[in-house]
Amino acid sequence: MLAADTTPADLEIRIFPPEPGAGTLHRVEVTFGGDRELAAGTFDATALSPEAGSPEEQGERLFGALFADPDLRCAWAEARGASPARRLRLRIDPEAAALHTLPWELLCEPAQGQEPARLLAADATTPFSRYLAGAWKAGQPVLDRPLRLLAALVNPPGLPSHLPPVDVAAERASLEAALAEAPSGTLEVSWLEGPVTPADLAAELQKGPHFLHLVAHGTFDTREEKGSLWLADPQAPEGSRGVDEDELAELFRGSASPLRLVFLASCRSAQRSPARALRGVAPKLVAAGTPAVVAMQDAVDMETARVFAATFYRRLLDHGRVDRAANEARSIVLHAGLPGPQVPVLFLRLRDGQLLGTRGEIQGQAPETFWKSLLLDIKKKTCTPILGPGVLEGQLPLPAEIAGALADEFNYPFSNRTDLPRVAQFAATDRSDLPHDEVSGLLIRHVHNRWAGPAKAESLTAALRASAWVERSREEETEIHHQLARLPFPLYLTTTADPLMTLALEAQEGRSPRRHRIAWREQPERGDPRAPEPQASEEEPLVFHLFGTDEDLGSLVLTEDDHLDLLRTVSRDEHNLLPLEVGVALSTTNLLFLGYRLRDLDLKILLRGFLLNGLRDWKNRMRVAVQIDPDDVDGTRLAEAKHYLERYFESSQIRVYWGSTRQFVADLCSRYQEESLRD
Repeated sequence: MLAADTTPADLEIRIFPPEPGAGTLHRVEVTFGGDRELAAGTFDATALSPEAGSPEEQGERLFGALFADPDLRCAWAEARGASPARRLRLRIDPEAAALHTLPWELLCEPAQGQEPARLLAADATTPFSRYLAGAWKAGQPVLDRPLRLLAALVNPPGLPSHLPPVDVAAERASLEAALAEAPSGTLEVSWLEGPVTPADLAAELQKGPHFLHLVAHGTFDTREEKGSLWLADPQAPEGSRGVDEDELAELFRGSASPLRLVFLASCRSAQRSPARALRGVAPKLVAAGTPAVVAMQDAVDMETARVFAATFYRRLLDHGRVDRAANEARSIVLHAGLPGPQVPVLFLRLRDGQLLGTRGEIQGQAPETFWKSLLLDIKKKTCTPILGPGVLEGQLPLPAEIAGALADEFNYPFSNRTDLPRVAQFAATDRSDLPHDEVSGLLIRHVHNRWAGPAKAESLTAALRASAWVERSREEETEIHHQLARLPFPLYLTTTADPLMTLALEAQEGRSPRRHRIAWREQPERGDPRAPEPQASEEEPLVFHLFGTDEDLGSLVLTEDDHLDLLRTVSRDEHNLLPLEVGVALSTTNLLFLGYRLRDLDLKILLRGFLLNGLRDWKNRMRVAVQIDPDDVDGTRLAEAKHYLERYFESSQIRVYWGSTRQFVADLCSRYQEESLRD
């Protein structure tokens, strides 16, 4: 089981090439929290003094040069003050490739007052990686257990005289010792040893390992500007040859399933060309689809490599964060006084560093029966998802965040500043539509800051369409809307006002969604079904908003009065507000609630209004009502919370999933894909 950890705030440092007329000054941008641009400034790499001294001394000089610009230093201080835990992504523009030769893993924040100097890439609170952006997808966290690791220990004949033979027995003993502490059942290791050829490696990759630990000699040809790994080749004059980065990338692309991690225990396997950013073995493998690659940027001491690998794997299996595991491994190397702590480098494509995930727990008996029933419902089109606020995590501000912003704007005097209906009700005291306009403006500004959307737009939908949300969010395999769009639901119900589900469906090949809302403020004639045509299907799914949309602010259910008015309206039998196919789905299909908490007013309105008052048999058709993240419950009272939920839902078939909404959706999609492959 992966240990829980506090998620650090994002801090991305992006370095661009010098602009025309700027000489040697590189432009630097600092972004915090994913959407907050703290500052822009310049960095002069030529101001660095020659490398000398301890790792901390070298790192402090590099830190001083990077943050010599006062604006950048202020941005660093602001981010540090806002969050002591920060995920540091160093993103160097391809046209500034020469900067990749600097030892960024030694970046060291000088001592401040009573706080000692901190080597950032060796501190668990500041996970560090060299982030490689691109159009390829990073993939989901691995949920399968056991994890499959392929250990390839390559000792080909006829190596060049400057490359000593690889001691396969010693390397195997070292790796076995490194993996010895893996919990039982979590790791399955297969071995490929001796004169390994490219064909041998390709055949093993076809078996679908999650990890590859590759011990082989690596070299970098400065004339050809290419990195190579030495493998056996019976056709070569000496029996071996350097397989260059392009051939290796093609070999890895041909694996049965995408590798999640490659650990290159090879000298100079991370060395880059100063002319091209994606030259060198490690970045080529990332470009080929491997989201995380650990490689060596110089000759590596054998004891350093052993200690780093042992700690790295142990910590990765513990918490699943690959950048944090690399930092923790580097810390152990430093404290052991071993040489070259900066040599291992992590190239990463995962914005959150989450390489491994876990499956949550379905409360109650026979969880596998639950999953089989749910997957069968989806396959037979007899399941309807209902999306709540939790699905927006990581994409748009959550209700509590919006409430806090409104509370500041309107000087809300009470303590419950994260209760959006109550804060919005206060803001509507003098003018009922004021909070609706304020929330719309807040969301549009969020899109502008995070995805470079327009500063002003008619609606959130217009802002998102004008931004790069679809393209950028599709890079994140764990983004909930894109995952749900890959499941064959004909109907998606939602109590959120945003268009994210519709946009995700539009981006999915073969799906042409329609979007409608409930007309709860209008007075429909008795018996008017308001059924949109054509009928919802997998090819033409319907996204139906139960609480209004951003494109019609008057339809939003935001304040306490809005919620009560909606409940009153839907409780009156003579007003048939739902389209026929929505009513049929609520009456005849199993309901899958996603992104709700028990205390959410939205959920209570759904249960007491749409379902309890209108549908007699709704309790017998629930599958999952809420996903409850154990981190949100007092750990000392977890058993008490579970007992309460069992009693709350004892008369229904509602099942509670102990885990986050993101975790549940990833789990669901992974199981659906596995089931589809078996079919």
